[in-house]
Amino acid sequence: MMMVETELRPSPIHGLGVFLLEPVKKGGLVWRFDSRIDRVYAPEEVESLPAHMQRYLKTYSTWHEQSGLYVLCGDNGRYFNHSDEPTTMSDAISFGCDRALRDLSVGDELTSDYATICDHVRVNGNGF
Repeated sequence: MMMVETELRPSPIHGLGVFLLEPVKKGGLVWRFDSRIDRVYAPEEVESLPAHMQRYLKTYSTWHEQSGLYVLCGDNGRYFNHSDEPTTMSDAISFGCDRALRDLSVGDELTSDYATICDHVRVNGNGF
């Protein structure tokens, strides 16, 4: 669940991105898993869906190897783009918290290093 006000805009990185509508101090909480907003899917659930929804979930979800679940952010969090120099850092794969790596200003794009949020990327490399 996003813990700060954001909006989606075209991103210079890729497609849509998540942009801040309020400043965030270094170390400030940006996102955290919250089952009231974020959804988890077993692989069997994903496979039971039409092909276009399977592609959607595999694109916008993160994979948590230990639990064997896909985690889909239920808000703008699913649109964080990857960066080798991200603006946020996650403390855990899929079920953690994301915090600002530096002071962030209104209009900054929120980005992640996908290897810190998804076991598929961590294990298989950056295939995005």
